[in-house]
Amino acid sequence: MQRRRLLATAFFLTTLTTLTTLATHTHAADTPARVEVHQAANGKWQLLRNGVPMSPIKALASGRQTPHLELIPSTGANAIRTYAIPDPTTDKGPDILKPTLDYFDRLHALNLAVIPGIWLNRQDKWIDYNNTDPEQNPPLARQRERIRAIVRALKNHPALLIWGLGNETEHPFAKTIHAPLWREINHLARIIKEEDPNHPVMVTIAGTARWRIQALKTHCPDVDILGINAYRAALNLPDHLNRGGWTRPVFLGEYGPLGHWEVPKTPWDAPIEQTSEEKADTYARGWTASTNDPKGRVLGAAAFLWGQKQEATGTWYGMFLETGERTTAIDAMTKLWTGKTLPHPAPRIKKLTTPLDQAEVPPATEFPATLLATSHDGAPLTCEWKIIRESGERWGQGDKQKVPPTLPGCIQPPAGSTATNGPAITIRTPQEPGAYRLFVFVRDTHGGGSTRNIPFLVTE
Repeated sequence: MQRRRLLATAFFLTTLTTLTTLATHTHAADTPARVEVHQAANGKWQLLRNGVPMSPIKALASGRQTPHLELIPSTGANAIRTYAIPDPTTDKGPDILKPTLDYFDRLHALNLAVIPGIWLNRQDKWIDYNNTDPEQNPPLARQRERIRAIVRALKNHPALLIWGLGNETEHPFAKTIHAPLWREINHLARIIKEEDPNHPVMVTIAGTARWRIQALKTHCPDVDILGINAYRAALNLPDHLNRGGWTRPVFLGEYGPLGHWEVPKTPWDAPIEQTSEEKADTYARGWTASTNDPKGRVLGAAAFLWGQKQEATGTWYGMFLETGERTTAIDAMTKLWTGKTLPHPAPRIKKLTTPLDQAEVPPATEFPATLLATSHDGAPLTCEWKIIRESGERWGQGDKQKVPPTLPGCIQPPAGSTATNGPAITIRTPQEPGAYRLFVFVRDTHGGGSTRNIPFLVTE
């Protein structure tokens, strides 16, 4: 046992030495930013970066390697929020962080700050927060070691803005304050501050439930910023903060379309997704309502998601289509953040008409579908139609979800035509009973796109 401990200590010290070298990565001409939260004389909070106010933070939430980086400056965004950083204490060693530092370099070159997410394991995922003795709880000890190593490696990068400690780590606890978890989160915040006193620490919770806000308020005095992921609640975030009794700085860690748990559902429990145009409006209203907090608590917000992912559907949260076209959500945020319109706004779908809309229908039966869509400058549009099986996954807690299959042979040309990429088609319902969606994707010649889908049920 003693030998194993000595070997582990030696490996950790070697790792930290290498991390110290990594921390000097390519920045001879740059110095790390001094970032702090500051309460002005009027009681409102500001984020100061080298003494200069950086409020509001106009952020985009993204994965570890942000797609379409070259487009971000034109939107007016000034920061990126990420969710996880590779573990430099594994047998792969600290070199695993070189791509992260290169990514930070790219952001810095674009005058973008970064809120790097440090992922925390949840109680049901390989760790027990009830035992806080690292000698008796190796997963807890490894997590502490990982966080210390990450901070040492990245703390001096000039793009660094705020440490994002965890994301919705309180799952799967429901309506209860699990005190050992929150006390450990505060301990981790102290570790970060020991290593890096120059950047504030944020902990992000799921939604605006009063018990979650109270948990952070009671058990996490060393956390500087309350992060909140909220969708419908973003539309009246200041009211939720008032009810939770929160008076300190807040960052809206995610906002965007209404969540798939917040919308009406069909009788077979399929959530009804907003259209691209409805989502753009919800993004804009979420930003405006949250950042116009009369008490000045909200430092900024991160629009979710700069990219694309499968969650409920493949189009629910992404600001891009899977094939890379930008949607009207980007147009809406660009207008808010810059006061300007992009040269080529994304196309808009005015209407999708079909008897399949939220209907229960027989198998192997034909139905028409027609679409009305417009482009900003009259540019030609192409349409792609798909029948996709309904995803049964709803609550992935951040885990990657499986992409449901697209059904071949269901999209037919309309009468008198041979084309299936136009505004009118014939749909042949799948042979197998079950829940499906009809998707249509509209694309212009300028890299813009729009989408709409409707659920339907094939019965026996």
